Amino acid sequence: MSKRDDIAARVLGKLQQRDAVAEPTVRARPMNTFIGQVGERMTQGFAARVEELERERREGGVILSLDPNYIRRSPQANRHALSLSEVDEDFVALKQSLKRDGQIMPVIVRAIEGDRELPYELVSGHRRHEAALQLDRELPKGFKIRAVLDSAAQDPIALALHMYLENAARKDLSAYELGAMFRAWLDAGIFHEQQAIAEATGLGKPTVTKYLQVASLPTVVLDAFGDPRVIAVRWAEILSAALKANEAAVLAVAKKIAERTERPAPEVALRQLAEAAAPHRPKRQGTRSETVKINGRTAFAYSLRNEKISIRFGKHVDREVARELTDEIKDLLTKRLHARLGRESGR
Repeated sequence: MSKRDDIAARVLGKLQQRDAVAEPTVRARPMNTFIGQVGERMTQGFAARVEELERERREGGVILSLDPNYIRRSPQANRHALSLSEVDEDFVALKQSLKRDGQIMPVIVRAIEGDRELPYELVSGHRRHEAALQLDRELPKGFKIRAVLDSAAQDPIALALHMYLENAARKDLSAYELGAMFRAWLDAGIFHEQQAIAEATGLGKPTVTKYLQVASLPTVVLDAFGDPRVIAVRWAEILSAALKANEAAVLAVAKKIAERTERPAPEVALRQLAEAAAPHRPKRQGTRSETVKINGRTAFAYSLRNEKISIRFGKHVDREVARELTDEIKDLLTKRLHARLGRESGR
């Protein structure tokens, strides 16, 4: 036996021992040569290993290194655009960390069948993915993103809850972002009512309602705050009540606030919007007063405020004279009002 045949025999023996343990089903085919038999067994071994790796990949048992451009965002993405931009300090810090230290925590994706351009969809890690996309464009060698496949995320409800729980654990989603996510669930038919969302997330139905109220505020009201992420969930009832009481007035004030070069603090904007819905009371007339002097001395002073009039005589006016003048004023008012009211009643 040649040296080559000896090596082939030993390799075939190893393969036969392994196959004897695994008891694989081997497809019968003619072998013309000893080396041919070795090649056939090795091919079968590689195919089994490939299938094993593919199974691990589907079940999330391996971490993939992917081009971030091959991953699409989820329709249920729960991040506001501002959370994925340079105006967000946390996002900037994350991007710098990825560039300096590399990616520590992988994103989670699910496989998309039949899409060669975007074969993966994000389950969680939208900020990490956006940072990776930007770094891939900026760095000469690009930037790969590490991802774990989530086989359970093929179910729409499991996908939605995974995204919610991954962010709820960190408590970094705003009331607006949570409300927008819940609204997307309802619109997509993942959940058909608020009660189902409350049961799935462990939140009370009133709380789910408040989040939805924040996300459903008119665009002009959201613009009044500049960044909708600053709207606290406890403000939902205040703003909803204001819109219900006087929507036109609230929208008008919101538009004026949004058009300012510098918007007020969120708490100030909230107060102004709430006050816009309050019923307007007629403005009270200012006080009108005058002092009349005769020969340099005060004869009398009067003041008129709303429907009330008061007259004060000067100190030098005799009390008896003051009484007589008061009676004359009373008689004059009676005659004038009697004549005027009489004419009006005869119309």
